[in-house]
Amino acid sequence: MKNAKKIVILSLLMMIVVGCGAVPTLKNGEQKVASLDKGGISADSLYNTLKGKYGAQVFIDLLDTEILNNKYKETDDEKEYVKSQVEDIKKSAKENNASYSDLLSYYGFENEAQLKDYLRLTHRREKVVNELVEKDLKDKEINDYYDKEVYGDIKVKHILISPDTTNDMTSEDKTKAENDAKKEAEDIIKKLKDGEDFDKLAEKYSDDTATAKKGGDLGWVSTGDMVEEFDAAAFKLEKGKYTTSPVKTTYGYHVIYKLDEKSKPKLKDVKKTVVEKLVKEKLNKDATLYYQKLEQMRKDAGLKFEDDDLKKAYYDYVQKQKNQASSKSSSN
Repeated sequence: MKNAKKIVILSLLMMIVVGCGAVPTLKNGEQKVASLDKGGISADSLYNTLKGKYGAQVFIDLLDTEILNNKYKETDDEKEYVKSQVEDIKKSAKENNASYSDLLSYYGFENEAQLKDYLRLTHRREKVVNELVEKDLKDKEINDYYDKEVYGDIKVKHILISPDTTNDMTSEDKTKAENDAKKEAEDIIKKLKDGEDFDKLAEKYSDDTATAKKGGDLGWVSTGDMVEEFDAAAFKLEKGKYTTSPVKTTYGYHVIYKLDEKSKPKLKDVKKTVVEKLVKEKLNKDATLYYQKLEQMRKDAGLKFEDDDLKKAYYDYVQKQKNQASSKSSSN
């Protein structure tokens, strides 16, 4: 976010360098932006200094803004995204007992308009990356995902056992609480195998207070409604079966019972969702893909360099982005 101010500076600088009409010059013929009794400061000198100080990062933001402003018109979805992000920042300022203007200043924005410009650029970058990744998808990938990962809606119940942990616990105490919760879930599965009623067990043991009194009933759910680990277990269950080992999620340990299943939807009805999930998977799998596609966008827009130093700085910076993304992904 701190780059927003730099974008404005370099944008103004480019206007100075290009210029229009009569432009004052130094004795060596260079355009000047400030005069002294002896000499002055040239536009070239200012440009080269700022280029070296702020480098490719600001150039890339300017470049992407130009490309994406030409590619996309403002939509209601984009307006809503920017609005929601601004509201979140205002909420964050309030929660941290800071003023909104101070928070803007901290991130390098002189006003809300600059913040919105940055948010709009971020939103459009994500949009073009998704489009370019989608364009590379093969029909076979889509069909394979549909065959293996798409199911009809299912009706399920669950019993949730959450570890009894607190933030001030030691790591050893947290591990013990995790193990105790898992053991309790395993004991519930044993009770089910012995013929005890799922609804009664849910009412007695489940930590999901919203469903416990309903026998753990979650109703009909679609893929994506629940967390990933829950989905993976629940949709692969046979109708009328329950999980024979606890399913761990961020909420704790689940015992899941699949009551019913609807027919699998046709590909044409879920293709958009399948494509969105495949794109998301590819971007999650390869952390550098996001930067690869932004680089492709610039090439497709006909990027050519008139400045060799800037060209080198650009490619060095793009490679740095990829390396950092790869390194961060490896450490997670």
